Amino acid sequence: MGGSSSTAGPAAATPVAGNRQGWIGTPLQPPSLPWGWAAACLAFGWGAGSLFRLRQLTGVNILDMFGFWCLVGAGLAAARFFTLLQVADGRRRLLDAVDQLPPGILRVALPAAHRGPAGRGGAEILLVGSNRAWVLGTLDLSAAARPRSARKHLRRACDLLQARTRSLGESLAAAGLTWPEPLQPVLVLTRRPAGGPVLEHGCWQLNPEHLGRLVLPSAEAQGSPHVTERLAAWYATAAAGEPSRPADASGAAGRRGQAGNPSRS
Repeated sequence: MGGSSSTAGPAAATPVAGNRQGWIGTPLQPPSLPWGWAAACLAFGWGAGSLFRLRQLTGVNILDMFGFWCLVGAGLAAARFFTLLQVADGRRRLLDAVDQLPPGILRVALPAAHRGPAGRGGAEILLVGSNRAWVLGTLDLSAAARPRSARKHLRRACDLLQARTRSLGESLAAAGLTWPEPLQPVLVLTRRPAGGPVLEHGCWQLNPEHLGRLVLPSAEAQGSPHVTERLAAWYATAAAGEPSRPADASGAAGRRGQAGNPSRS
């Protein structure tokens, strides 16, 4: 169905930032509005009205049944339209929050090899500060979900994001990129309110508006060029599908020291 995608992904696999400043890799784009589902809702509604009118003119009772099924289809299409509308709004708020971070926070659009399913806890964005880094994933869990079901989905999404974060950390470490603290998984709830950055199930859980409160304490005036260059090289390697190569013996210690303290440029 046209416009029904709820994922936000890179438009192309290039190792250099796109139009938006401060990104390594092609910046993520918000999903398009789900106009296809709106058109489907209108089509089902028009079909229901036509069938009911035809039933009055012809007296064929079975047309009522098809008319009611069209009404059901219109309701399902409308529900899907508003769900995807909320998801698109949440993704736009998240990308706006990421773009509003200071230049000292490096933004990496994760390549496909390290990116998980959007909206279900898959890793999507890597943020790098002065002494730590965060891996952002999203969960499109509705605010109307029952508490028991919500806890189940939150735990499942956190488990997936933690697994992706560990795998990403190993890949970055193989490229000589480490920080004093391990990578922090951050689960962004796009449709469910959160009371600020909350550490639960091994992940930070927050809404897009809370992102600055979590990462700004680790921001620096300007991103370290050493870390930026190595992240760009790691991205190019990962996007090409090649395994990360360990740092050579002659400069491994120095590079690890610079990556462990990105504020020293």
